[in-house]
This record gives sequence, structure tokens and C-alpha cells, in this order.
Amino acid sequence: MVAYSSISSSWPKIILLSGQSLEQFLLTLGLTAFAVIFSLSAFIFLRLLLNWLQVQLEETRYFLTLKLKKNAGKSSANIAEHENIFLEPQFVESEANYTADFLRVETEISAAIEPQMICEDAAAVAHLYKPIALWHGRLILPANDQRQPYDTVFVEVINAPKKYQNFIGKTAFLKWSTNRPVQFFVHAVSQDIKFTKKTKKSQKSGNIHPVRLNGWRNVGPLETLAGSRLEDSLTVMLRRPVIAINHSSSDKQELIIDREPVQIIGRFCALVSILQRPEPDSDKFIVRHFSKTSQQFDGAAEIIRIPQVQPDKNGIARSTNHQIEQSPLNPDGWYIYGERDEDNIFVVQGIEPRKVAQLIPDETHFGLQKSLAYLQEQNWLNTRAQKGQGKRVLLMPNDATENNSISPWQEGDIGIVIHSFGGIGGQKGEPAPLGIVTGHFAFGVAKVVRDRFTSELRFDIEYKQVYAHNPDGIVAGASKWQSYMGDLQRGWLGDRPVCDIICKLDCVCCDYDFDGITLSPLTELNQQLDIMMARYRSGDGTGASLVTPATSCVQDSSQAIYATIKKITAEIESNPQIQDWLKTNPAAAQTQRFQQLVALGQSLEKVLIPLGVVRPDWRKNSRLAGIDSEIKKGLFAGIANSLKAAMSYRTMLPRRTQDEIAKILLKQGSFLWIIRTNQVGGCDAEIEPIAPTGL
Repeated sequence: MVAYSSISSSWPKIILLSGQSLEQFLLTLGLTAFAVIFSLSAFIFLRLLLNWLQVQLEETRYFLTLKLKKNAGKSSANIAEHENIFLEPQFVESEANYTADFLRVETEISAAIEPQMICEDAAAVAHLYKPIALWHGRLILPANDQRQPYDTVFVEVINAPKKYQNFIGKTAFLKWSTNRPVQFFVHAVSQDIKFTKKTKKSQKSGNIHPVRLNGWRNVGPLETLAGSRLEDSLTVMLRRPVIAINHSSSDKQELIIDREPVQIIGRFCALVSILQRPEPDSDKFIVRHFSKTSQQFDGAAEIIRIPQVQPDKNGIARSTNHQIEQSPLNPDGWYIYGERDEDNIFVVQGIEPRKVAQLIPDETHFGLQKSLAYLQEQNWLNTRAQKGQGKRVLLMPNDATENNSISPWQEGDIGIVIHSFGGIGGQKGEPAPLGIVTGHFAFGVAKVVRDRFTSELRFDIEYKQVYAHNPDGIVAGASKWQSYMGDLQRGWLGDRPVCDIICKLDCVCCDYDFDGITLSPLTELNQQLDIMMARYRSGDGTGASLVTPATSCVQDSSQAIYATIKKITAEIESNPQIQDWLKTNPAAAQTQRFQQLVALGQSLEKVLIPLGVVRPDWRKNSRLAGIDSEIKKGLFAGIANSLKAAMSYRTMLPRRTQDEIAKILLKQGSFLWIIRTNQVGGCDAEIEPIAPTGL
């Protein structure tokens, strides 16, 4: 009895001690989490500060060097010094000097054109314009009561193959193939859409959300593509094969596809060099067409229009026609995209500098160390001073014969594109909190094709834009270079510095055939990105994909790579037939490519998951970083989000992610092709290009 009484009297003490231990544990856990977050914040701030000081020091040193050279005068000895085939680009010192240098561009075609030499007959120059795509149309969202099953929309056909010319000008049904993989994709991304409070708040701030889809059930990827803007203005290219069906019993046409359409701009394309304005302050320009015979811009002269687009809500125009004829890129010509107006004058809707698509490098750097050094130190160096410039740089990690006149690309080659852009500075510059210019990140695919106008080899670039909802009407999805970059109204060519790194990796871009079992890493990556892009358009049913400093497009694009790596690896490890093939053929080229793929996957995982712990949302593939549900939030939710971001901290900033992946590819032995543009086109003296921040 005494023993029992003693035990019973001790229970309150044990409970009290347990309560104290629990409180101490929770307090310790909270303090630890606070310390981790504070330490990470302090570390990031210090790195940003050091990075900013380094940039300022480099730019100050650069301009002091220029000033000293200028004061020293121009002697013949200085001119002859360092004469070799690897010339550094000629940078300009300031905005005023840039304008002066811009105005000094002279070419043989810049002489005034006599009025009688200008062709005013549109029919006479019609052969100089080419359709942009074989199957081309404008997407039209059906009304809610007109909806068809299985994610069907309308498409106004703009161009079609010769066999289906009767489709042109008509509105057809655009449907998905009934193939099982296609239907799996459609069902995987179809969502009921109901706007959340955060979506409505974002609308009020000026962002464009798919308001026409709000309240719809089971919305598919074609409907989110057609309904992303407030009006039916999205024009697309349909990927082949396209199955066209004419119903003889009615005036009904159907087009059946198995891949998402690609966004494009304009109706026709031509290659021209811009000569002059026929009248001051006019948006009309005299251009000279490219001649395939002479391989010069000495073809027909014509008057076209390059409209001056309206500025955005921040007062910045995406492009300007001011002094575009004096651009350093004008002598190489422009691909112009658009269509004729009611006066039969060709109106430009998008431009693409011929130079950036050509396969001739302006600079070549040999050796792994030199290539890494260029990527780390020179790629974004003196970005402000390169306003209006564009260049192509080849990084060769091996020590091959130094001959930069030979391109490593061949017709039909496919490369992976790693895209990022920087910020807008100057008088009308956008804000950069704490001096951080986040920029943007995306993947894409570049194919080497034969140019229709010149017969030379060039890149055809298609971006895979995992893009948040925005005030400009840029839509997440596959988009051609001329649409995403060159669109005069929405493109980034004219107002941001851009870096595209293209890499030809056979281990990723070539399929594997293990005695009839086919695996395609590139196809898998495309499928993962297609899913990401479709989910971004619908906001996973919330109607909103939004970006924060810790959650962005770069994180979700990286998640697509992670999913691709894990899926391909799992398929190989779980298949005894593939394992037997690899053991039986250890010296085969395909086995070596596969080993390179495995090594690449392991290296990429170190970048994507640097702490060795996989983010829960990546492991389950249940949520995307840029899509926020209306889950109740609190202190611990904020801590959890910060910890998830820390688990993949190398993918928080676009430039850092681009650099890290590019370094891995160089170390794998792959050459890199870099395309850098800095507010190319006309000259807007009130803005300047700003490099993105990279820790």
C-alpha cells in the first residue's frame, strides 16, 4: 500500500517534468529553426554584398583602363598590338558613346534609294515572303455551352499544306489523338478551375489570369492555352503529324494532334536589311531583301512598317524602332515576321537578328579551364557597355586545334538550350530589391536547320517556358524564338540582356535501343516540361502561378530535370533485359553514352539537391513551387517553405542555375555555344541592360 501510494504521488511530478521537457524541446526546435533561417539570410546577404562589390570593382577597373588608353593616345604600335583571330569585342564607354558608335555603322547598302527603285507592288515581291509554318492557326476558346469533350478548342486556320488548302480561312476543331500516352498527358493536367483569393488579388495588381476559364470543370491543356489571355490572340504552329479530317456531310473540319502547339507570331517571314525612313518620324522603313543568288542584300527594295509599340505599365516599351537601321546587327539582316495591312504594306510584328541564329562564332575559347573562366568571369562582364550588341561564343573544353572558323554543328543536330535573362536599368529601370536582379530561367531545344532564304545552316530555337502569370500576356508553353524573344509587343530582345547556352549532348539527345526496348531521355524531358507548362497555365486549378524570390520558374524547370533523371534511371534499373544488354556489350558506343548519362545524372543531382535531401514536393511531384494553394499558413509553414528552398538553394536564382548546369556539361566534355544579346534592335536611351545576380 505504501509502495502504491509512493508511485501514485510521483505521477504528477513525472507529468510536470514531461510537460517541461516538451516545452523545452519546442523552444529549442523554434530557436534552432530561427538560427538556421537567420544564418542562411546573413550568408545570402553577405554573398550578395560581396558580389555587388566585386562587380563594381571590375567595372571601375574596366572604365579606368579605357580612360588611361584614351589619354595615352592612339599610336600605330597600339593598333598593331595583339593582332590575332581571337579579338575581344569592342565595348563602348557610355550611353552617349554607344549612340555615337551606333550612328557610325556604315554598309554598302546604306546609300539613299531613289523612289523609282522602290517596289510598291506587293505581288511582285510576294515570292520573297515565306509562310512561317506548314500548319498555322489562331486558337479560339469555345463558350462554356459550346465545349466539346476531350479538351477540344477551335482553330482559325491561317496556313495549311497544299493538299489541305481548303482549310485556310476556316475554323476547325482542334482535338487530341486518342493514343494512350497522349490521353494520359491530357488527363494528368486537366483541372477544375476556381480562382482563389490570391488569384483575385493578383488580378487587381495587373496580372493576366485565365478569367474566361474561371468556374469551368475538367479544363484541359488546349483550353488553358486558348484561354490564357483575355482575348483569342494566341497564334500557334501545329506539330506534325497533323491528321486533317474533312466531313463531306457538313462543313466541319477537324485537326488531330499528339503534341502541344508551339506559339509563334506573324503570318509570313522575310529576310531584309533596313536602309532608312522615307520620312522623318514615320514608322515606315525602306528595306532591301536578301538575294539568294548573290548572297547579299541587293534584292528588291520595299517599304514596310515597323510600328512603335506602346510602353508597359512601368513606362518601358519592349522594343523601339528608333535608330534600328543603325543597329550593329543590321548589316547581317533581320528576319521580319508579320502580315500585310489593308494598304498592302507589310507590318512587322516580330524580328530576329540573323546573326544570333548563324553558326559562326565571334569568339572561341579552348581548354576546360579557359572555358570555365569565361563562363564564370566574362559571360556577363560589362553588360551595360554592350548595349545594342549581340555575339556568339564557342567554349571547347578540349584542347583541339585553335580554329574558330569551323563550327562543330552539323545539319540535323539537336541541342539543349539553357536560357536566362537579366534586368532593366537606366532612367526607366525596374526596381531591384537589395540589388538582386533575379531574371528568368527556362529550358529549350535548338535544332540545326537549312535556312530557306540563304541556304546556310542556322539554329531553330524553341523554348519550353515554365512561365508564371504576368501583366504582359506571356503564356507558359512551347514558344519559338521569334515569338518569345522577337515579338515587338511582348518579346525580351529589345529591353533585356539575354543568355542562351546551347549544348549538344548525345547521351541526352539520342535515343537508346536495347534490343527493341527504346528509351528517349529527350522525349521524357519534353514530356515532363509539357506537364509543368500546362500546370502553370491553370495554376493547378487555382488560376494563378506566381513567383517569389524562393519559389520560381527555375525551381520547377529543375524539378522537370529531376523527374526525368529518376524516371529513366528507374526504368533501366528495373529492367533485366537492359541490364543484360549492358553487361554483354560493355564496349558498345551506346553503353558509353549510357554511362555518360548516368554520370550526368549524378552530377546534376548534386546541383539540384546540394544538401543530399530531396524536397518532399519534388519526391511526390505533387506541388509546384510557383503554384500556391489556399492551405492555411502559419509560422511553421513559412519555416517549411524556407527549408524546402534551402534544400535546392542552387536553383533559387536563374543565373546560378544556368552557370552550374553549364559547368557540369563542360566537365562532361561537351562544347557550349553561347548567344548573348543586350537590348538589341532600336536604341532606347532611357534604359540599359543589367546582368542577373549570381551567387
